[in-house]
Amino acid sequence: MIRFFMGLIRGLFGRNRRKEGACRIRRVMSAGLFIALTTTAPGNGQNADMEEAFPALQGLRFGVSVTDLDGNVLEAHRADERFTPASNMKLFVTAAALEAETELAALESGLQVVLEYPASGPPNLVLVGRGDPTVGVGPSCDAGCLESLAASVSATGIEQVGDIIGDDQWFADERKPLGWSWDDLKFGHGTAISAIAVNDNVLPLRVSPANEAEANVRATWIDGASGYFDLNNEAVTQDGDGQPALRLERRIGDETARLYGELPLGSRSFKLSLGVDNPAHLAAWYFKQALVAEGIVVTGQLRTRRRPLQFADEPVLTDPDDPDAPLQCAASAQDTPGAVPIASLDPAPLQDIVTRINRDSQNLYAEVLLRQLGRAAGIGASFCGLLQIEDFLTEIGVERASYDIADGSGLSNYNRATPATITALLRHAATAPWGEAFLASLPVSGGAKGTLKYRFRGTALDGKVFAKTGTLNHVDALSGYLTARSGQTLVFSIIVNDRPLESPSAMPLIEQTLLSIAEQY
Repeated sequence: MIRFFMGLIRGLFGRNRRKEGACRIRRVMSAGLFIALTTTAPGNGQNADMEEAFPALQGLRFGVSVTDLDGNVLEAHRADERFTPASNMKLFVTAAALEAETELAALESGLQVVLEYPASGPPNLVLVGRGDPTVGVGPSCDAGCLESLAASVSATGIEQVGDIIGDDQWFADERKPLGWSWDDLKFGHGTAISAIAVNDNVLPLRVSPANEAEANVRATWIDGASGYFDLNNEAVTQDGDGQPALRLERRIGDETARLYGELPLGSRSFKLSLGVDNPAHLAAWYFKQALVAEGIVVTGQLRTRRRPLQFADEPVLTDPDDPDAPLQCAASAQDTPGAVPIASLDPAPLQDIVTRINRDSQNLYAEVLLRQLGRAAGIGASFCGLLQIEDFLTEIGVERASYDIADGSGLSNYNRATPATITALLRHAATAPWGEAFLASLPVSGGAKGTLKYRFRGTALDGKVFAKTGTLNHVDALSGYLTARSGQTLVFSIIVNDRPLESPSAMPLIEQTLLSIAEQY
């Protein structure tokens, strides 16, 4: 561990120093990635303290890029090396979406209901999704609710319908992005991606301890989810006030979820979320419940419609005669045929979606927004959306070799970006016309909501860090803006990779690093 930190010092102030003409020579770090540096090497006591403090983090690597808003480099370590950025990738899709707000606004988005008349029997209702991930259902929904859509259908005088069809053809059928771990697919954060989404494409389960130890915990599907999947409740209540150790999961394709683990007797109730494989079917199922509650008789089945990817969808050269020409999206996909909608829900504002993505690190919303970018350019597919992000980054001067983007959420293990690329993106955002909207979407240290709610509290950076977190099994990252002691705004990106799986989070080290940097500047 001593060699690790001494190697870190050499990396910071040795061979990379020629790149750091604008950097200060002294960095002060109480217990973090940067350590106290004077004209002499740290004493043995300090090294022993470090070895005792960080034994589980041996082997990790990290990159740091800190600049001012003009691009002057203040701190850097491996800033031009590529790292897995985890959810810091959401900064790319949200910035590109704000840049393309006019094109996105031109899309016919929202959730619509159209009638289809079969050869015989009552009409079928088609629920057509157009890329709004915010539709809700159940008692907790206060806007954009599926119940209001059912009420609008009832208001037309319809009393009986046949099939309920969930139409997901606005996007190509790419429910699982490239590079997602199979471990994630069974959980709420890894739920399937779709153009038609209700309740974040998850089934919420309310869990609370039983009245006595050794009894099964209380577990109830909420927000209208009861009845979609069966539940095998193996979780038990235990004596004491320890930490809950519960897991809710389901094998892909199964219709029974499993809840197992232990919940202390003194625990509060809380919510778990289960992902689904077929969001269009879930949306149709939710809609059927809402229609029945309005007194409408449903005589038919639940069906879905999807649009498989075609070879014709693949990107084409901007100049067919030049094999090195840039790629562009194929021609626009044909809209789902059908009559004029009899009812619809207006889409949520882009600002609301961007805020949910960055503040709460909402994976589904990021993936939907990526595909909406593609749809605005031609095809509602991830690769078309990725081309739009690539074009945006090229326009702001980011080198293509500095990143690879495989999804919108950052959950893919194929994503790569350099810390310097992220700070370049953040500097552009700070001066863009949409910069205030972007800044407003970021979590705030010690704020009321978001992934930084409990970070930096009671420190000099409480309320002064506006940044996106990133976490995977081997990754911790934080990128954004902070207000330094001098009052100037610093732009930063710190990414830790290859953290041992059994080690604690590196976020406390990142926090201490930023506190030290803020103090120095």
